Amino acid sequence: MLNRIMPSLKALTFAAILLPVSAQSAIIALNGTLSAANQNGSDPSLVTDPNGAVPTNASGNIIMLLDDENMTLDIRLRVRGIQLNELLDFGPNQSPIHLHNANPNADGTANPGNFGPIAIDPTFEASSTDFRGTPAGFNFDRTDVSILLTDQGGVALGMHPGDDQIVNALLSGNMFVAVHTSLPDAFPFVEIRGNFGPAGPAPVPVPAALPLLGSGLVALLAVARRRARG
Repeated sequence: MLNRIMPSLKALTFAAILLPVSAQSAIIALNGTLSAANQNGSDPSLVTDPNGAVPTNASGNIIMLLDDENMTLDIRLRVRGIQLNELLDFGPNQSPIHLHNANPNADGTANPGNFGPIAIDPTFEASSTDFRGTPAGFNFDRTDVSILLTDQGGVALGMHPGDDQIVNALLSGNMFVAVHTSLPDAFPFVEIRGNFGPAGPAPVPVPAALPLLGSGLVALLAVARRRARG
């Protein structure tokens, strides 16, 4: 038994040694939900038509993976109640989906009704294959989206907080994803939007993970030895 396990243990140990000890990067999961809202600083729950009804049934959710070393996002957006042909090109790049950097409340907390400029444009230079229509709405999936200012097209500094601040902004809970559509009467800027933030505990940086990997290898080796003796 031990002879069969040892090659795998050696391979894992070798892989751990090859990990760059100086690396401090982390892959951080972000998520949020989208619902009806105007970008006018109002409480999204108060966006209603003259009859007191919210004039859309659209909703959505977003999951993103932030790579704070390579400064990229992997984005998975799922929208229900909006079809691809209802998306509206808007903003400096004439594109339909943006990540906005909203102003926090006076005490620094996030407010899902606060407005802010476009900071990251994930649909700038996106391919048509990044969008997929579904019976319920549409999906948008794109990997390695740069969060650097120089890769945001017409987005200017002051809209984007700067490359040294953009990671903090993404983690702050103040940023929101906005989906622009062709319903300008009810939604002058955006039909649905949603704040997003870190999903769960902070990730373990690569160097800190090495002792955990090492302890796991030691435990596995101990089990193998006990079985071999038995």
